[in-house]
Amino acid sequence: MASYDSARGCYVVRVVYDGPGMAGKTTNLRKICEFVPATRRGELVTPAELRGRTMFFDWLEVDGPSRAPAPIKLQLVSVPGQIERNYRRRPLVEAADVVVFVCDASPAQLPDTMRAFARLRGTMKLRKKPIPLVVQVNKQDVEGAIAPDRMIKKLKLAEGTSVLPASAEQGTGVKETLALATRHALQVLGRRELEPLLAELANADALFDHVLTFEDAPHDGPVDAEELYIGAEEVDTEGAAAAAHLAASSLDALEAKAKRAAKRSREHGAS
Repeated sequence: MASYDSARGCYVVRVVYDGPGMAGKTTNLRKICEFVPATRRGELVTPAELRGRTMFFDWLEVDGPSRAPAPIKLQLVSVPGQIERNYRRRPLVEAADVVVFVCDASPAQLPDTMRAFARLRGTMKLRKKPIPLVVQVNKQDVEGAIAPDRMIKKLKLAEGTSVLPASAEQGTGVKETLALATRHALQVLGRRELEPLLAELANADALFDHVLTFEDAPHDGPVDAEELYIGAEEVDTEGAAAAAHLAASSLDALEAKAKRAAKRSREHGAS
């Protein structure tokens, strides 16, 4: 839900960039810094970045369109894409007003993209009201890149979802993605369902302190069924059945071997 910051006298709408690791979420925010004048944005903050990977979040605040009776601030927050950082990612997505899902269009990364979207879909289900979604099919410049129309089918996107191609590293599609997210943000504001800005979401420092509290329970939260079976439709069922049979046979053989060893041990002890 959008917020009102009484300290600064402005509306705040939170746009969260989600997606698999290395898909281009941070790159989007860096490119935004290049085309948005410094007078209309803050500094990009990335706490505890490790080898170019976002460990906690990226934070960038941008001035929204001028609209009475108060200014609009867009808080752009990107979340870590690594699956082991999901406990840091989930609460930030839950606090979003708009979500931008950044796909990696590289064919080899399709499973990670599908798995990350399944996680996002599971998180969005927890919200009482739907969250506006923009899907950016990034890395269209790589060889064999998956086209947006094919990605729509792979992710089973609902009809009417905002989808657009991009090559964030080259700056293509970044501005258009932000424009779509801003349009959704204005629609969220138009509902007039405002709440006071929470102190832990007021700025990057406060958010970092808040995110650190997630470390107390790093494995909390459900795993969505979609994530567990995300590749089911592409699995060779005969091959899967054979693999399962071999695995079961191996377990049976191992168990039988263990029983024989235990029997020999008892017989040896008795003698």
